[in-house]
Amino acid sequence: MSRSFSISAILAAGALCAALLGGCATTQKIPVSTDPSGAAVYLDGVQVCTSTPCSVEMSTDQNHLLTILMTGYGQKDIPVRPTSASGGGQALTPGIVTVRMYKPGELDVRDTDRVVDTAVGLGMGVLKRVLEDAAKNSGQGSGHGSGQNLGPEAAPDK
Repeated sequence: MSRSFSISAILAAGALCAALLGGCATTQKIPVSTDPSGAAVYLDGVQVCTSTPCSVEMSTDQNHLLTILMTGYGQKDIPVRPTSASGGGQALTPGIVTVRMYKPGELDVRDTDRVVDTAVGLGMGVLKRVLEDAAKNSGQGSGHGSGQNLGPEAAPDK
C-alpha cells in the first residue's frame, strides 16, 4: 500500500507542477511594425519574419537583438531585455517595437549618436571654410600678422 501511495503522491506532485508551470509564460510575442511596412525581421541573427507588420515570439529569460532590414533603407538594431513583471515573472522590454526606416543619408533625429556626429561634422566643415576664407582674405595663408583681427580685441586702443 505504501508503494501505491508514493506513486500517487508523485503523480499528484507532477500534475501540480505541470499546472503551475503551464500557467507561467516563458515566451512573449512582441508586435513589430515599420514605416514603411515590408521589412524583414531577424531575432538573434535568424530571420523570423519576412515582412512587417508581424509578431515575434521570444523567451523572456534572456537578452535578444531584433535586427530590421529593408532594401534601400538603413539597418535598425533593437535590443530587447527581460525585466521583472508585476506579480512576479519576467516580461520583455520593449513590449512593442515600432520603427521608422530611414534611407541612407537621411537623419534620424532619435539616433542621438548620429545626430551629434553629424552636427560636429557640419560644425567642423563650417569652421574649416571660415578659416580658409580668413586665410585667403589675409593673403598670407595663415591669418597671422595680416592686421585683420576678427576677435573682440580688434577695437583700437585708446
